[in-house]
Amino acid sequence: MPPRGRVTELPSQSGAGIAATPEPCRVATIDVGTNSVRLLVVSAGPDGRYRLLDDEKVVARIGRGMGRSARLADDAMEETARVISHMKAIAEGYDAQVIRAVATSAVREAANREDFLEMVRRGAGIEIEVISGEEEARLAWISVNHAFDLRSREVAVIDIGGGSTEIVLSAGGVIEQIDSLPVGAVRITEAVEDGLSPQPRLKRMRKLVRNELKAKTRKPATAPDLVIGTGGTFTSLAYIDMLGDPDIHGDVPGVRGHEITLPKLRRHLERVNAMTPQQRAAVPGLSADRADIIVAGLTIAEQAMMRLGASLLQVHDRGIRDGLLLRIIGELFPQTADEITSRPPDRQDAVRLFAIKCQYERAHSEHVTSLALQIFDQLVERLPDLPENVRSDQARQLLEAAAILHDIGYYINYTRHHKHSYHLVMHSELVGFSHRELEVIANVGRYHRRAHPKKSHPGFQRLSTADQRLVRHLAAILRIADGLDRSHAGNVRRVRVEVDRRTAWFLVEADRKPDVDLWGAARKSQLFARVFGMEPRFEPAEGADADADTGTDANTGMDADADADTDAAS
Repeated sequence: MPPRGRVTELPSQSGAGIAATPEPCRVATIDVGTNSVRLLVVSAGPDGRYRLLDDEKVVARIGRGMGRSARLADDAMEETARVISHMKAIAEGYDAQVIRAVATSAVREAANREDFLEMVRRGAGIEIEVISGEEEARLAWISVNHAFDLRSREVAVIDIGGGSTEIVLSAGGVIEQIDSLPVGAVRITEAVEDGLSPQPRLKRMRKLVRNELKAKTRKPATAPDLVIGTGGTFTSLAYIDMLGDPDIHGDVPGVRGHEITLPKLRRHLERVNAMTPQQRAAVPGLSADRADIIVAGLTIAEQAMMRLGASLLQVHDRGIRDGLLLRIIGELFPQTADEITSRPPDRQDAVRLFAIKCQYERAHSEHVTSLALQIFDQLVERLPDLPENVRSDQARQLLEAAAILHDIGYYINYTRHHKHSYHLVMHSELVGFSHRELEVIANVGRYHRRAHPKKSHPGFQRLSTADQRLVRHLAAILRIADGLDRSHAGNVRRVRVEVDRRTAWFLVEADRKPDVDLWGAARKSQLFARVFGMEPRFEPAEGADADADTGTDANTGMDADADADTDAAS
């Protein structure tokens, strides 16, 4: 254990520079939200569990008024900085060896956020990490996934904060989609003028939230089985619902897992909306400091469930702070959190473990990976003028990962499974891969079929010019390798690549006549021709069955639309 009183501030995600410890450790997190500042102090053990020592909350409202000025108010910054300094002192009083401070929506979006961060740095001696909306969503999902068994269900996790709302869609315990919206309980409350009577005001709130959801989220093809809500809005809703239940007597049980239907949520919303703030403050289960923003919070919950097509909500009593603690514990005790040995993590092992979790078709995916790497190695040897980042060892590793994962989108459904593969990889947090590498892997897998890479595609557009070039080259190879196992029978054992001026010959050795696989590769070869500047030709290797179809027509353009961007939303 580190010496008593020593404070270690863990960096953002990697835990770099922090030695893992086999002994219990006291950990503190400070969460600077739009509405409140929260401190959690826990004793974390090597079994991956933690015991809560202290939980402090101060409603500082650092985000008040930001909708009008996009700046943090001076008095709000000063008050929040004092709260953070006090909370750090409490954490040190518990001999916390690790203190981590994060800030979310209000600080993230403020034009003068650097002034606030420097104020805290000087006054409290602590560095605040400003996390993205996507990271907020990941932390909330980590907490939910730790508390609920999500393996057999399609679930939406909604985290409503003061300034933003995050929505995570997952299937079978794997994240598929993350959306972060600039709507929160404080933000929406301030956006609607106070002078309106209750019903017109609620109507205005609903319209604001509904428009943001339509603009910023993709409606799921099928409604999730369940919505799990995190954040103060949902816990308040659960307490209001339970304390109003005549069947509950005495102490109120914990709210985790409490179920509320959409019609019941709507009835609670209509009821509190008809009250004055003073009347709301007297509602059992609703804290006075949330009375003025509960209508906006419940409106967001209602509209999000409607957008998702969901009718059932379960409440989670933890969220982002719990997710952050679990991540820190994973960094301190990796042998417990990841069930790995003391050796450095093997990146491809992590890829395969994730593929297994997504129930990938192992034989096909591993066979395509073998063929893709054969092609890659020979092209690197025969084409010395390839860009350095394309011929690198790192490129080979990224191609291997993309090939293993290219079909995991089947886990969601067959239709547009290449896009599902993209989202699953992007939200996978694969051990050992940087965010930039995950983007490359996700894009290569996304382009193994259908549309070619286009700068109009948002995921591809975010890449650097060099990485866009890398994705084009690797996707071109993966498409051919996937085509060479068109039959999913592992028929093509080996592929030899020969380069003759402007022609690339792919000579295949197969157990049986490879007609279907040659045709499959040819019809997916247009991207290769475009990127490598060579005409790809596919034939059985010398000594193979002479009667095999060489796919000549396909090589010269048959089914030329096979790789065309026929999906306007691709």
